[in-house]
Amino acid sequence: MVRVWTGRTGGAPASEASEPRSGGPARGRWPRRHGPGRRRARLRAARTPLGPRPSHLARPASGPLVPLLLAVGLLVSGCGDGSGGRDSGSAQGREDGGPAIDVDRATARADQRVRITLTGLRAGARVTLQAEAEDRGGEPWRAAGEFTARRDGTVDLERQAPRGGRPYPKADSMGLLSAMLPHGGGEAAAKVGSGKTFSFRPKAPGDARSYPVRLTVRRGGATGKRLAERTLTREWLPRGAGHRSLTVAEDGVHGDLYTPPKGSPKRAPVLVFGGSEGGGAGTYAAAQLAAHGHPALALCYFRCGEGSGRPEALNRIDLDYFGRAARLVGSQPAADAERLAVMGNSRGSEVAQLLGQRRPELVRDVVVYAPSAKVIGPYPVGTAAWTDDGKPVPRGPIPLDRVRGEVLAIGGGDDRMWDSAGSTREIAARAGSDTAPRGLVYPRAGHHVNWFPYGQPGQEGGQRGSVGAVSAADQAARADSWPRVRGLLAR
Repeated sequence: MVRVWTGRTGGAPASEASEPRSGGPARGRWPRRHGPGRRRARLRAARTPLGPRPSHLARPASGPLVPLLLAVGLLVSGCGDGSGGRDSGSAQGREDGGPAIDVDRATARADQRVRITLTGLRAGARVTLQAEAEDRGGEPWRAAGEFTARRDGTVDLERQAPRGGRPYPKADSMGLLSAMLPHGGGEAAAKVGSGKTFSFRPKAPGDARSYPVRLTVRRGGATGKRLAERTLTREWLPRGAGHRSLTVAEDGVHGDLYTPPKGSPKRAPVLVFGGSEGGGAGTYAAAQLAAHGHPALALCYFRCGEGSGRPEALNRIDLDYFGRAARLVGSQPAADAERLAVMGNSRGSEVAQLLGQRRPELVRDVVVYAPSAKVIGPYPVGTAAWTDDGKPVPRGPIPLDRVRGEVLAIGGGDDRMWDSAGSTREIAARAGSDTAPRGLVYPRAGHHVNWFPYGQPGQEGGQRGSVGAVSAADQAARADSWPRVRGLLAR
């Protein structure tokens, strides 16, 4: 049966269904009153700015529920199976019962949510909470929101939206990180308002297994007195996980191989690659997959750098190159090679489908983001984008009748690059004899629905210094689709 899911909803992403929060303050409740005081208690409760309760959406094994607008943002990561961080996140900043920042996970995976609560404030006090991190070029990214403390002197970001709906509109503990923008004089800052896409990219996981996000709360506005601060650690790789840089000269392929800790159970290995941007796209996603126990290889197939032995254009890229990479990642100790999956974004979606169709002995499952349902021409110049055993793969629709496992296509309905929503539906409709393709269409999302949530807040520049409206929906799509992708890999 063909399954194409579309929809609109709010609340917490589907990932929360499989990762209950640990710790964290309980929801405030007004005590029951009897007699004349009961009505006064209800009136006080009605006047108190508690904010909306988030809805927690269960992730169905199969079904038509696809949340659309989920706010995204902060991220932390733990070791082992990721059920929780090593640090319970008790209050930091409080020395004498004063203001503090409480979190339920101070250290966790980059794709995990964290609950943030400010405590020890004066009732009704206005404070500003800021999140800040540095990208790999040292450029600061930050976002800040103003909040009003409740009667009990707390601000619970899971239940309270920032005043004025800025920099994000709805209550969400993850909202600040998703709203971060560059504030230095670097390349990313220059793209704000340009109409071009830019995203937060810290040091690569092979160079730094984690990166810090600094939270600071101040009295009043952004220049007010500092009341408390703490650092959240965002982990790409847990202890014991491995990384190795691959070269054509030594390994036959160019990329980054990430492996789970020794002794991990065998899981589906994953081959990850990007699109027309070239380079090492997908390296953060591959690291997160390894953190979840999957050996993963982020493969570069063109624009890999001087002396890499790879071409500078998306021209005549042979499927055998990807097959070589698939065999390499499938040979790792924690890999169940029979369950190998490929994960391709944008132009990479073409070759991902081709591998599933033409190399079923190597590839079981296919995951494609912002896909094309057909083979397109070379980029920027050339004769043919892809070849198979040296022969050009003809342009046109890509059949999927020989795919051994499942095909999951993920697209945005507001994609300005191409009609990825239409391609997602077309891919989902191509049911073969042994395959059950599926499609996830997020109507308000754009072209950048790929990979995991929270750790890579992408933005799209708009006019007059604004940020494109699709950026929040793109991140919402990641938050909803990522646990579904992981569920497919766990089959």
